[in-house]
Amino acid sequence: RARQHRSQTAVATPAHLSQLVMKSSLKSSLVSRSALLRSLALGTVFTATRRPAIAAYTIVPTGSVRDKTARLAEVEKLYAKTPDDPYAFGEKAQLEYDIRQLEQNTKFVASTREQVRAGSTRFLQRLRVPVDDMREAVQFWREGCGALVLSTRIVDGANVTVVGFGPESLRRDDGAKFALELVESSEPAPMGGDHALQYVQLAMPVFRLSRVMAAGGKIESAYGWTQLTAPGGLPLRVRIDESRRDPFEFVAVRVSAMGAAVEHFTRLGMAAGKPQEGRRLRKNLGLDSLLSSNSLLEEGDAFEPEREIGSVYVGYGDPQSNTGLLLLPPLPGKRPKPSLGAQGQPEPTLRAVGAPPASASATERSPDGLPVRFEDEDAYEGSLKAEGAAA
Repeated sequence: RARQHRSQTAVATPAHLSQLVMKSSLKSSLVSRSALLRSLALGTVFTATRRPAIAAYTIVPTGSVRDKTARLAEVEKLYAKTPDDPYAFGEKAQLEYDIRQLEQNTKFVASTREQVRAGSTRFLQRLRVPVDDMREAVQFWREGCGALVLSTRIVDGANVTVVGFGPESLRRDDGAKFALELVESSEPAPMGGDHALQYVQLAMPVFRLSRVMAAGGKIESAYGWTQLTAPGGLPLRVRIDESRRDPFEFVAVRVSAMGAAVEHFTRLGMAAGKPQEGRRLRKNLGLDSLLSSNSLLEEGDAFEPEREIGSVYVGYGDPQSNTGLLLLPPLPGKRPKPSLGAQGQPEPTLRAVGAPPASASATERSPDGLPVRFEDEDAYEGSLKAEGAAA
């Protein structure tokens, strides 16, 4: 409950931040990621009389190591002259953190790009999602979740807008981020319920329910983690996590036959994890233990959305650094309905960077109808440039 409360705490004002940083103990300690995000990314306003505002921050650091290092050198000079200035102190701490994170991301990007170009792996990069009101959808992702608008263009008369928590390119320090491609549609594809596309899970350092609701998110539950529906009908699950490289954790898909689904996605080069097990019988069943709990089963993490028993994670690379798929087991007596919209309307589609495996074609459809489209790295970078030029 403490972590859930933390995610909803109001952002500190500049005056409050000033009082905090004046304390010698704070200046001698490391500033936490969550504190920085609250004071700098989501709430602090830098007035023109003090100093120009620092670059806009998203949930994860964006920008280049070179530019931030150059800015840090300037800020360090200011901080040396006025060490009690909370603005200089805050920006210096934020830049130091950003540089460390971007250096780590740069290594990931370089390694991933090398493997993708060599054909030894692919990178799951984008999910297309139809929405019926683009303004509401973009407002939700930007103002409610802190995502960035990466591109906007008109395709066949429809607005297509891409949102994410950083650039998608495998050629940038802050790149290799998963994204949602929002496609304007008069009849969005049905999701959740008894349809194949069930939900998208995110793991974010900051998630403020007041902002999410104000931006159009429909909260269904918020104990430990949050279950909600985004404008356009996409179900989401959000948990608090400060360690992920990219908040998009996985896309959950209901399957009609687990064996066939796992075989399909592993044929596309993904690695499959072990089926999710149920909670086991508690090892310590002494009197004190029994009196402290009303269950004979091991307690789960209240801040981690529980995965269905029998579900299987599949994906490319390390799940901590990549976005993958969670295959949900079939429901008794029910076959999941394809998440298809009306005739001629866009359907949910995954895009992966890298050439398809030798046994696969450029577009592969799962046994339950979910398309995965492959694009080699050069063509992919070219399409990103074209999207940006059309914006």
